[in-house]
Amino acid sequence: MIEVLCFAHVAEELAMRSYTVSAPTTIASLREGLMERGVSGAERLMFAVNERYETDDYMIEDGDTVAVIPMVSGG
Repeated sequence: MIEVLCFAHVAEELAMRSYTVSAPTTIASLREGLMERGVSGAERLMFAVNERYETDDYMIEDGDTVAVIPMVSGG
């Protein structure tokens, strides 16, 4: 299983801080799932696998932890 950790508006919109999915899967597949669940701005989310940012084609394996991180800005 893959543990998916949600932050900020993603956690609020899903009404959960984490969930699990079956392995293997890609970040693109996780992103698509979030879009289907109505998460706003899912196309702009960043994903970190085991504390390292990865791209949509990255293959997530059993036992990995994925953080779903909304884009942030500051001034």
